[in-house]
Amino acid sequence: MTDENAHVTQAQVAAAAGVARATVSYALRDNPKIPPETVARVRAACERLGYRPNPRVAALMAHIRQAHP
Repeated sequence: MTDENAHVTQAQVAAAAGVARATVSYALRDNPKIPPETVARVRAACERLGYRPNPRVAALMAHIRQAHP
């Protein structure tokens, strides 16, 4: 991974996979409303681009999701 790829975003993954940003988020969390084929496409794009979730953002978003049922 080069410095240029160090901060791959979900928006970049979405563009590469041909889906919306929300779809990437749902797919990476294995949400049942996302078809398995789409999840596979998103995960393949993540692998190809070298996407790695930011642990601080992931923790913050998990906290926010817990607060709002």
